[in-house]
Amino acid sequence: MRVAIVEDENAAAERLEAYLNRFSEESGEKVAVKRFCDPVGLLNRYAEFDLVLMDIEMPNMDGMEGARRLREIDRNAKLIFVTNMAQYAAKGYEVDAMDFLVKPVAYSDFAFKMKRASNAVRIGRARELTILLPGGMVRENANELVYVEVLGHRLTYHFMDHEVEARGSIGSVKETLKELNLLIPHNSYLINPKFIDRVQSYTVTVNGVELPISRNRRKEFLQELADRYARGGI
Repeated sequence: MRVAIVEDENAAAERLEAYLNRFSEESGEKVAVKRFCDPVGLLNRYAEFDLVLMDIEMPNMDGMEGARRLREIDRNAKLIFVTNMAQYAAKGYEVDAMDFLVKPVAYSDFAFKMKRASNAVRIGRARELTILLPGGMVRENANELVYVEVLGHRLTYHFMDHEVEARGSIGSVKETLKELNLLIPHNSYLINPKFIDRVQSYTVTVNGVELPISRNRRKEFLQELADRYARGGI
């Protein structure tokens, strides 16, 4: 588990790192730790980490603002606030923080919440889709992927409420996302069958969007779809 500590106070950061090392020894969970003195450094490398332990009161940019900016670029990162003032933690719901720790942090409280975080990270990895971008990457929830549009080597990943553009081929996408059992109704589309609303003649509607079914793929597409229903795989 890759953990980022965002903390400007050396003593507090060292305590958290020592707790992480102890938790690793006791639980058998391997932990890699990187410390940042403010959220700006984290935001440049956010995709490297599974869990962020974020202090709230920091100069330059406070932890709450750092968390808001993190959510703008990564909605799935696991975040725990660390604060001197418990009332700040109540604002955590605004940025989907999973928990908070009050300073001075007791190890018993830390270990309990780390177990929850470790389980959440493990589950999240099973559902995580990493998309390579020019000069970087982004992590998305694979369960929210509705369909992928392919135009040449340009890919557009259509999620339930947003899109991500990348480069690649229809073959590479199908291999990367084989656990989702995507169907190909047309050479320009891969669809997640769990979002199919209806199939009519030469169109398939997914999450309210109507897409074409090509003539040369229609028979194979309908057979694969029927097989999925027969196996209960949708």
